[in-house]
Amino acid sequence: MTNKITRREWLVGTTAAASGLALSSAASARTLMNAGKPISKDNPIRYTNNENPYGINPKALKVMNEARNKAHLYQFRTRRNLEAIVAKMENVPIECIASGAGSTEFLMATGAICGFNGGNVVAPDPTYGSITRYVERFGGTVTRVPVGEDMAISLDAMRKAVRADTQIVYLCNPNNPIPTIIEKNALTAFCLEMSKKAMVVIDEAYFEYAGDDDYASMVSLAVENPNILVIRTASKIHAFASIRIGFAFGNPDTIKSLRRFSAMTASYPAMMGAIVSYQDKEYQKFVIDKNNESLEILYKMFEDLGRKYIRSNSNFTYFHAGHDAMDVYNKLLESGCQVGRQYKPYTDWVRISTAKPEEMHYLVEVYKREFG
Repeated sequence: MTNKITRREWLVGTTAAASGLALSSAASARTLMNAGKPISKDNPIRYTNNENPYGINPKALKVMNEARNKAHLYQFRTRRNLEAIVAKMENVPIECIASGAGSTEFLMATGAICGFNGGNVVAPDPTYGSITRYVERFGGTVTRVPVGEDMAISLDAMRKAVRADTQIVYLCNPNNPIPTIIEKNALTAFCLEMSKKAMVVIDEAYFEYAGDDDYASMVSLAVENPNILVIRTASKIHAFASIRIGFAFGNPDTIKSLRRFSAMTASYPAMMGAIVSYQDKEYQKFVIDKNNESLEILYKMFEDLGRKYIRSNSNFTYFHAGHDAMDVYNKLLESGCQVGRQYKPYTDWVRISTAKPEEMHYLVEVYKREFG
């Protein structure tokens, strides 16, 4: 079962070892640098925000640097060009896509609309908290539904939590901070059922990393149904975390309504970079392959230490440290390793974002020294 907690048998010869790129732990401790400076508490390696450690595609960076020379001019057509390219890649009409300055723009718009109307949002717990914050900030209420015993989102529990004033049912798939997925057929049925009662918002921030056969995007479903909306971001695999590009996919009427409440404020250099980055599948594959290599290094550590963990469908994983998460955070930070914060109610579980394989080996060395 895809979402179960696993203690998988370790296979001899991981991709990390086979590639010859992984440094020994002793070597990594001596030679690793971060931003050209030695690793320290004040200059840690970031295993914390689910970022792409390889950065923006160099081809995209070149175009973005060139675009700065025209950034003082309005570039209204560029947004539509970007939307047309992504729409073609997703095989959807251009009327079914909107671009903006990251996914937050659309999460804020939908959350604010719900809040202004005094509505309720039903969301898993724990999950990414952007839309729930905006609902509450603008006057709405939040129903938080605990994940199941397997730490996966329970659609049955979500279904039972929907009430008369529920306007949004939010699903992050793959979820965050627990990198589980929702089985595609069950999710399709759930979306069709719940869309008769509320707007179903599916956050697919990490969909590029989900290689499981049980996973599927709901974009094709959204374009046919006015009460289903899919939101994506370029902040993860494309490394646009501070550059800001995001997309919303939905029925033409839904997208038209969403545009009324969203500023569509992506910058010209960001849009030009995205046009290149989204079309370069080779670079995306490189990032995914490296991500999988780094995950295998973590899985081996969990196996060596007998720790329960969630097999990831994202660029991070979640494991049972057996110690208070903030104690783990503070102890590892002393050696220049910054991992994820505590997520209640799983106070002794820790989220670790993937970094480069050699940096993962360093984390393993530090963790085993402190907690092994």
